[in-house]
This record gives sequence, structure tokens and C-alpha cells, in this order.
Amino acid sequence: MPQTYTAQFGNEFPRILIGSGLESRIKFDPETKRPVETGEIDSKRIMLYYPGLGVQAVKFPADFELPKGVDDLSEVELDSPEACIVGREIYVRASGLKAH
Repeated sequence: MPQTYTAQFGNEFPRILIGSGLESRIKFDPETKRPVETGEIDSKRIMLYYPGLGVQAVKFPADFELPKGVDDLSEVELDSPEACIVGREIYVRASGLKAH
């Protein structure tokens, strides 16, 4: 939910930690709990650093690519960020990002 994201991270603009780049996440078969044989990409993920809060993995759509002008440690703004809390874990997703 967008409200959960705002409640957890406020209006902070995180810094992107590009490291080795976007991590492709392989699609899993819900029945077998194993990766699909085609190697289809389900989503992409990258780490963001929120000052005073720490590092958070953020999930993006499978076709997401880093925009030009976004370098390691750039301050970024997420497009349509959402978060949910499961147990003690926070999961974040967004449709994209841009340099702030």
C-alpha cells in the first residue's frame, strides 16, 4: 500500500546502491516452488539506502531498466512506491524511479 510506504519511509529520498546492477528475479512455479524451466524473469530488484533507516531492497517490473543519469549513490525518487509488512519484514515495490 502507498500509505504503508509513506508511514515507513516518510518523504526521504533514498540513494541508489547500484553495485553490480539490477538483480533479475526468476519466475517460480507456485506448485513446485521451483524456478520455471524457461528462465523467465519475474521482476528486477535493486538496493536503496534510506538515510537514518538503512538499506532496503526494492522490486521493479521485469522490463525495468535504470534510467540514464542515475549513477551509484544518486538520490532517487520512486514512481508509485508501495510497501507491505509481513511479520518483521518490509517489502517494497515501485513501477520505476528517476534521479531527484
